[in-house]
Amino acid sequence: MTRKILLFTIVFQFLATKIFAQCAEVNQPKVLLVGDSWAFFMDVDKTFNNSLKKYGHSNYKYLTNTVIAENGAETNDFLLANKQQMIDSLIKANPSISVVHLSIGGNDVLGDWKVSSSSGFVDTLFHGISTRMNAIVNFIKSTKPGIKVVWSGYVYPNFGEVIQTSGWGSGHPFYSNWQKMEFPTFIQLNTMLNRFSDSMEVYSAGDPQVEFYKCTGLLQNTFGQTTPLGIAPSGTYAPYSLPMPEGDPNYPSPKTSMRDYGITRDCFHLSPQGYSDFIDYQMQKFYQKYLMDDLYLLSENNTQTGTVSSTGAVADTLLLGESGGNSFATVLSFNTSSMADTVLKKASIFLRRNRLTGANPISNTLSIKVKSGNFGTTVNVEAADYAATGDASGTPCLFGSNAGNANWIRLDLPAAVLPFITKNATTQFIISAPSFTGGVVNFNNSSNPEYAPILNLDYGGTPTTGILENESSVTLHVYPNPANNLLNIETNGAIIQHIDVVDVLGNITLSRATDKNTIDIASLPTGIYTIHVSTNEGMARQQFVKQ
Repeated sequence: MTRKILLFTIVFQFLATKIFAQCAEVNQPKVLLVGDSWAFFMDVDKTFNNSLKKYGHSNYKYLTNTVIAENGAETNDFLLANKQQMIDSLIKANPSISVVHLSIGGNDVLGDWKVSSSSGFVDTLFHGISTRMNAIVNFIKSTKPGIKVVWSGYVYPNFGEVIQTSGWGSGHPFYSNWQKMEFPTFIQLNTMLNRFSDSMEVYSAGDPQVEFYKCTGLLQNTFGQTTPLGIAPSGTYAPYSLPMPEGDPNYPSPKTSMRDYGITRDCFHLSPQGYSDFIDYQMQKFYQKYLMDDLYLLSENNTQTGTVSSTGAVADTLLLGESGGNSFATVLSFNTSSMADTVLKKASIFLRRNRLTGANPISNTLSIKVKSGNFGTTVNVEAADYAATGDASGTPCLFGSNAGNANWIRLDLPAAVLPFITKNATTQFIISAPSFTGGVVNFNNSSNPEYAPILNLDYGGTPTTGILENESSVTLHVYPNPANNLLNIETNGAIIQHIDVVDVLGNITLSRATDKNTIDIASLPTGIYTIHVSTNEGMARQQFVKQ
């Protein structure tokens, strides 16, 4: 008897290992987190990994360290060689990284602006930050063709209420910061922050490799002011009641969204939930779709997508599970005519959980059927679809987050299904939970494109992510940046043949036939330039600042 139990245990463990190995994720770093104390705290809270999982990308991770995510860092710090070399080395060592998330500029503003600052001073301040930001962004772009830079931005701080209701008075850790700014009111500080954000929005709009999503009022929106504000203008407002992106600049971000140290709260840094809301918003606006593979498609927003039940009922909602003896299957239709004419390496379906009633039917025992074309007599969801056989079926691997409403699951489709995802105008899927009883999950349908079901396709080749014009195999790095006299040039072993320095108007200001890895720029006026370096392996270019 003991030998039988032992044999059963070994067989079970073998089968379980084999099954779970088929559904194992391969983790890849995708985001490099760079910047000031906001980056530091997001690292402490593991905000990016949590948000990536929440949006279905649980196989993707972030990278950072204390050199490139540093408390108190300003834009000038990221023009220094040690930080730039660290950024460059991390990107080179992790070629899967496709985005640098950049959180800088806040300390520049809060360190130099004050209530009595003139409009001209603020213009000069913002221009200086923008110039340094441009140099930093251009350095990052030089590390890898097509890499994206997301400038993080900031939400409203809360100096006035936190300090005045803390009981600490002038002993509060952030009192001196507030004092240095000459004790700005909420509207004064928030107006300045919105002006700064607007200037960065203009900057990012001019560069297709830079993304920015203004959300200064985001935490007003997600937290709400559910108890009266502790000082004037007092009052309350409900979560999700204020307009995005600015909310109400007469109010701060709620005190409950500020970091709680037990004995007092922070005035500028967010709570773990605050940072989670902040990155979730940017995940919704940018990251989730950008991190898809070669092609992603949204499900059709019409009668081709919906629910069919075991009793023959059809609905435009997306239900999965069983209730009262009635089983529900989700029918998804995608227009796949734009896909490449190729055999897929892999494919996934992303679904956003809207609500759950009863037990949760989402598990690794779901079943999926595929049809190149349509299951029934038409492409519309029909009663007969429930029992239709399709071209192939199997059990998908379940990833992402199944933890709550507004979370996304990712279904990695079984290999048997892939050959039937074709350039046919329509590819349909039916997802069911065989033998499950006692609960129904409702997924978001296609009425809101940001929440619509997604079909993600991977052709198995090298993804195209906006490769720069004139791309070559040459890796170019120039430093220091900004520079005063000599500019050092690294070409990763390629032999330099010619160097041109071009100003912002396109004029060649320096031209040298040389094989040296330095160039004297002392004669150049202060400004922004692009260096064009021709080598025996091709040409590369990078912007720099002459100061």
